[in-house]
Amino acid sequence: MSALPQPPNDLNDATIAAGMGVGAFLIRALCADKRESLAALAVQTVMAGLVAVLVGMASKGWFTEAQGTFHLAVAGMAGFCSPELVRKGLSVVRGWHSKG
Repeated sequence: MSALPQPPNDLNDATIAAGMGVGAFLIRALCADKRESLAALAVQTVMAGLVAVLVGMASKGWFTEAQGTFHLAVAGMAGFCSPELVRKGLSVVRGWHSKG
């Protein structure tokens, strides 16, 4: 009997990443101090994930192999603060736009 074909590694990685993203979204939704819409939480979760990926890719070469996992910590910290940072940035841009 032949074994079932295995999906490509990219599909496995995408499935794991999507599952982790859903978990992060649910944690944010259940633990949030103030109530936000599910759409706002979803956007913030996706934004945090994208920022973490970009920062992780950018910082990967900054650390030696012995310190290789530090780029993951940097990416996590950037992802954690990104919703507030982007919200503040948008409010500044809106302020400039309303004054101009």
